Amino acid sequence: MSSLSEVFQVLINMREAQVIEDYAVGGAMAVLFYAEPTRTYDLDVFVLLPKSSSPLLSLSPIYEWLKPRGFEPHAEHVLIYGVPVQFLPAYNELAEEAVKAARLLDYEGVPVRVAPPEHLIALSLQAGGRKRRERAIQLLEAGVVDRSSLEALLDRHGISAGDLLHE
Repeated sequence: MSSLSEVFQVLINMREAQVIEDYAVGGAMAVLFYAEPTRTYDLDVFVLLPKSSSPLLSLSPIYEWLKPRGFEPHAEHVLIYGVPVQFLPAYNELAEEAVKAARLLDYEGVPVRVAPPEHLIALSLQAGGRKRRERAIQLLEAGVVDRSSLEALLDRHGISAGDLLHE
């Protein structure tokens, strides 16, 4: 088993242990499921956390669950089998929707929840920046995007695509 498939198995275990409610792989790593691989340093994982009485979101339960299993925090990441993983609480409605709409895909025999390409594009455009725009274009050019669903998603979340959909 490669280290990445082992990381995906850890995510499954976290979900089963109810450390996280749900998750979806996002960012550049998610693109590899839909288009040509993109060079990236880490694995971004959007998470829905279990309900809490505190108004503040805390990743402490994630770190507390991972630490006894030998996975230590390193800056904003946790090294899981040598892979830097960044856990990102779903920070707005679009990110929450991306987790809920995640597709169950296969990576070397391990099921992994991956944000749909339409959501990856919307999240990229929402965050802004040249690299993220290039990632959005890459997904569009791969022919894996339902353009009418993407347009509805962008409209629903008030995100402008500019001329991206007409390039």
